[in-house]
Amino acid sequence: MSDRVSGHPSRSLLAARAALLLGVLGVIAGPVAPLVAAAGGVTVTTPFPAIVAEPGSSATFKLTLGVSSAQRVDLKAEGVPTGWTARFQGGGSVVDGAYVDPKTPPEVTLSVDIPKDATAGTSTLRVIATGVSGQDTLPLSIRVAEAAAGDVTLTSDFPELKGPSTASFTFNLTLTNGTATEASFSMDASGPDGWTVAAKPAGQAQATSTVVPAGGNTSIVVSVTPAADVAAGSFPIIVTVNGAGKTVTSNLTVTITGTYSIAVSTPDKVLSTTANAGSAKPFQVTVTNTGTAPVTAVTPSASAPTGWTVTFAPDAVPSIAPNDTQTLTATITPSADAIAGDYELTITAKGAEATDNVTIRVRVETPQVWWIAGVVLIVAVFAGLYWVFRTYGRR
Repeated sequence: MSDRVSGHPSRSLLAARAALLLGVLGVIAGPVAPLVAAAGGVTVTTPFPAIVAEPGSSATFKLTLGVSSAQRVDLKAEGVPTGWTARFQGGGSVVDGAYVDPKTPPEVTLSVDIPKDATAGTSTLRVIATGVSGQDTLPLSIRVAEAAAGDVTLTSDFPELKGPSTASFTFNLTLTNGTATEASFSMDASGPDGWTVAAKPAGQAQATSTVVPAGGNTSIVVSVTPAADVAAGSFPIIVTVNGAGKTVTSNLTVTITGTYSIAVSTPDKVLSTTANAGSAKPFQVTVTNTGTAPVTAVTPSASAPTGWTVTFAPDAVPSIAPNDTQTLTATITPSADAIAGDYELTITAKGAEATDNVTIRVRVETPQVWWIAGVVLIVAVFAGLYWVFRTYGRR
């Protein structure tokens, strides 16, 4: 009997075709089942699963939890090295899990604290997310390396400044935030006892801290006022900046050259004397170093009335140490035709670093020989008159 009747396939042929179709559907249905199961599972991912961090810092991973339907997802970290601390955070709290809505997944982070004594190398840990519809594991790696997060530096254009103790000094420093995150930095400065030292962000006279963006820098101004009685020498100024988990310092130096001042006077502080016209009169003058540094090449001079002469012994002093006094002898000679009266002259001591002067009053008197001559003359006149009267008075 033929398998074809009136041009139509036989029943056996139809059955074979049906079996073939069911087999194909079975092959297709095989992979479909796992897909459906996966669609109802739990996933945990992070955009950056490998982080480099420094000893003593924290590594933070932002986690994304995925579910097909709203459910609770428990979190656990495995493989955390000994001495390290791992914690999940969300909503401002430390959490062990989260309720996950597929449309609005919560923000969850994993923070791993690395001890300061952690050795360099890579450590691998796992985040396990478990829900009612499945479980997922996320491998994470942390490579510990020195200065991995970038460095913070503090530099100065001129680390040493020099001047007298009466001057004020200003240092300009640059703070560079070489880390990958914006950070707030506080600053402080210290110097010798009695000094006034302050560190401020440039342009912010009242602030003691500043925020520096990642990879950015800012200027810090350090002002220094020495103590009034400071002696010459070099003095350290230390600037300390804290921020981004780091502490940096800058060692600055102020070199005090000392204060330069001298005072001209006399041993007994009497600023007057007497002299005779045309006669030399010695007069002692003192030059005292009232500063904190030596004054060198001190030369005395005088401004006197016309025709007068003033000389000094010694005529120059190589150096006068602080608080020391040098005594000079000024020889004052008024002009020969100077009439009796008061005169003024100015004595100046000029050094390489400082100058001072004093005004001396000189009373010019008639020489004693003229007084004697006058008295003799008067006596002679009276004697002559007496002789005249006596000789010719009886006639």
